[in-house]
Amino acid sequence: MERYQERERERFRGENREERARREEPREEPRKRRKKKSHKVYAFFVLLLGCIIIGVAVFLLFYLQEIKVSGNEHMTEQEIMDVIRSDKYSVNTLYILGKYAAGKGEVPPCLEWMKVRMETPWRLKVIVEEKTIVGYIQNGDKYDYFDKEGLVIFESPKLIEGLPYIEGIEVGEIKLYQYLKSDDTRIFEQILEASREVTKYELTSAKIVGEGDEICLDIGNVRVRLGKSVSAEQIAQIPPILEKLGDRAGTLHLENYSEMNSTITFEAAENTAGEDQQTEQPQEQ
Repeated sequence: MERYQERERERFRGENREERARREEPREEPRKRRKKKSHKVYAFFVLLLGCIIIGVAVFLLFYLQEIKVSGNEHMTEQEIMDVIRSDKYSVNTLYILGKYAAGKGEVPPCLEWMKVRMETPWRLKVIVEEKTIVGYIQNGDKYDYFDKEGLVIFESPKLIEGLPYIEGIEVGEIKLYQYLKSDDTRIFEQILEASREVTKYELTSAKIVGEGDEICLDIGNVRVRLGKSVSAEQIAQIPPILEKLGDRAGTLHLENYSEMNSTITFEAAENTAGEDQQTEQPQEQ
């Protein structure tokens, strides 16, 4: 009987130990999990705080405060700065540099190119090259200036001296940063060719006139007839001939001039004494 009771007590003590162990084990596991979870939350908030600090520092240090512009003649500095600040994120110099480095930055149509550089974290340097104006046309009380492709790149109520003037051809509605258009495509293309070549040979005082289906240049007292088509060879003859003619007035005929036909004639205007017109042929060029 005593042995039985002893065995029962041993079994009871063993069960108690197992039960206590089972009760204690679940208590330790949640503590470890809670500890690991609290470490992860702490690390997350530390990382988040670090990112916020870095972001604020970058924003403040690279906040755009000044833009320096060079190379512009017709487009104003303010217009260029407005283009640089064209979206809501363009208050950060790093963003602007990245945008233009990736070729995503806006470049006005009147510019050949635009380069953006950083001088200091808060200051940018913008260098531009404007497209070359080859002529202008009067549009009401304004003057519209166009490039070699016929793109209107500048308009102003002020006249810029020393540029070829176009007249004698009808064009459609004229708008800034849009191409000039004419129903007479052929003669309009020849006028554009004439304006390019006249600018190239610095005959900037010339007036380019569409007369019927032919192109003429009025330079001082001389009218130069170029015919239905214009070539670089024709325009190249004009400067040396004008130098030889001096102050004489008349009509210079280059309609038939080409590499195969070098004949050039000058028809003098009537003088005040009422002398008849005369025809001359300057020395071939």
